[in-house]
Amino acid sequence: MTPDRKDLPPRQREFEDPNERVRPLPRVLIAVIVVLLAWSGWYLATSTPQMDATLGDGRTAAGFAAPKAGALDGGQVYAGKCAGCHQATGAGVTGVFPPLANSPWVTGSETRLVQILLHGIQGPIEVLGATYNGLMPAWKSLSNEEIAAVATYVRSGFGNSASPVSAATVAAERARTSTRTTSWEGGAALDSVP
Repeated sequence: MTPDRKDLPPRQREFEDPNERVRPLPRVLIAVIVVLLAWSGWYLATSTPQMDATLGDGRTAAGFAAPKAGALDGGQVYAGKCAGCHQATGAGVTGVFPPLANSPWVTGSETRLVQILLHGIQGPIEVLGATYNGLMPAWKSLSNEEIAAVATYVRSGFGNSASPVSAATVAAERARTSTRTTSWEGGAALDSVP
């Protein structure tokens, strides 16, 4: 007959402490990992990246001409500086930001458009029968080429079909109004721009 556990001395009454057995990763798994690491190292060391110009998205937005090789992309400048207010479609936001599509301020005098981009507008301006009274920032910090590219982009897109703007035109307008430090005071002040 086995004695009852409570009759045993204290050390013998306790159960053995559990011990964890070391269970290493299976050797097959380690071998697979080593082979994959060796293969990936070999692949990266021996492969050369193939930069193929035919890969990627080669589409252009509907109604916009692709920029000439080496020319600045006015669409990129527009997306970074203008699309937040005037929207990607050029439709603007009713009552807040004027549309650029079919706007005489865009398709009319190129020097007036350049002045708008260089100095901005603060005050009322009427566009397509609606009055907008907001603030457009000046983009003097952009280069002549960037302003010409974005002006050409908006004059030839969104259903507009006006002539392109050259960097020389922007440089001449920048020099002509170099002493101007304030925004144009709305559409009435812009009417005086030749």
